[in-house]
Amino acid sequence: MRGKKSIIYYLCILLFLMIAFFSNDFNLVNVQKTAIVTAIAIDKEEEGFSLTALIASPASEGSDGGSQPGQTADGYAVVQGKGKTVAEALEKVNAKTGWYPKLVFCRVLLLGETLCQGNVFDALDYFLRNEYAADDPLLAATDGKAGELLQAKPPLKTAVSEAIEKVLSDQPKRVGAVLTTTLRPFAISYFSAGNSGMMPLISKETREGGDVFNASKTALFKNGRRVGTLEEEGTFALACIQNPLRLASYTLQSQGEENTLLIKQNRRKLRFFVDGDTPTMRIDLALYADWTDAGGSQNLGALSGRERRSGLYTNAGNALKEQILSVFQYCKEINFDAFDAIGKLQKYENNHFARLKDSLVERLQLDLSVSFAPIR
Repeated sequence: MRGKKSIIYYLCILLFLMIAFFSNDFNLVNVQKTAIVTAIAIDKEEEGFSLTALIASPASEGSDGGSQPGQTADGYAVVQGKGKTVAEALEKVNAKTGWYPKLVFCRVLLLGETLCQGNVFDALDYFLRNEYAADDPLLAATDGKAGELLQAKPPLKTAVSEAIEKVLSDQPKRVGAVLTTTLRPFAISYFSAGNSGMMPLISKETREGGDVFNASKTALFKNGRRVGTLEEEGTFALACIQNPLRLASYTLQSQGEENTLLIKQNRRKLRFFVDGDTPTMRIDLALYADWTDAGGSQNLGALSGRERRSGLYTNAGNALKEQILSVFQYCKEINFDAFDAIGKLQKYENNHFARLKDSLVERLQLDLSVSFAPIR
């Protein structure tokens, strides 16, 4: 009897679910009326915010949708809305298209130069608060208007959001070319003790065949405001400390010619301590690499891999050390906490926190060791 009752019980549940499935849409928005926002660019204007959305909508590709405002040949639409708040600007996008904007698939947020001159969280707060928006879109700052980047024409008719996402993906991050970040860690850095965060600085390059993007520079933020920029060398130097590298190329002048090392692994050890009144950051960086190329033709021993260039590895360590020290000095000048020293002070040396937190970046000393070694 007990077995028969169990079968009846499960059949009743199955029947209920079938009735619910075929009679109710569970409050889901009709996909034909939904605008899937894949990228958003935000610029600050005198009267408020200018928001540019890149939209992929099934209605724009089907015969029922017809031609929509700003529709491109690849089925995407670029639509702009303005408002005193980001939410109002997004509502203007809705009003122009007649689509309900869905933010859960938004993978890219671009922040314009005018927005970065003030506190970027005047705009980013909306995405942190909105329960229907993803909290992990890729972030990038721009010089000039961010909305103009969404008007780019990538090669092979690739969607702009996809082209930007590839530039900001894990692959460039692994080779040290881009210091990629998303909304969540950037917000954590903003609300941390050091109030210092960074994101890629993306730009558009027009070439024959289409527009390409470059994100090798890095924008530095203090209290949500952009305070500085790292060039390509500075980005790579900081990436060696912050991220695990795989198959990253490092080129330097050594023994009278250009040489390239292929970094296959890097090991980082960071330790913060206070010695009397001197806060110190100790960094030990070890990189394991193979010599892969030089600027001139090579002899048979070099081509076969039998030739060892021990001096090259020593020179590489010295060169990279100078680049890291240059980044450290630049960050001190603009009061940017590049190594989260204030956070480490709060965590590991809390008894000194109240006394040193305001002047820590200025007083911080760097004890740095950088070494290259052949991987085999």
